[in-house]
Amino acid sequence: MAKVFVVDNQWDADVKVMRVNNRYDADLSVYVVGSQWDADTDACWFYVDNQYDASSKIFWVDNQYDADLKIMFVDNQYDAGWSGGHAYQNRL
Repeated sequence: MAKVFVVDNQWDADVKVMRVNNRYDADLSVYVVGSQWDADTDACWFYVDNQYDASSKIFWVDNQYDADLKIMFVDNQYDAGWSGGHAYQNRL
């Protein structure tokens, strides 16, 4: 389940994330859902307003060398998923 909260400080984050535009550069393709009940996998994210409700706290980075995870947002839930094995798989 990926209920995500965006933090302002990288040291408060569980995962440092970079957004990429190419599916082949992404570790994870993400679909943003409208309900927390639909956020049933790592690839379906629901943004929460309170860090204590989150399953993962993320911090956005601009440099790929600072990123723990590279993601691409997709428009369809069926396109969302991991591109291969990753250390954060099943941990978001």
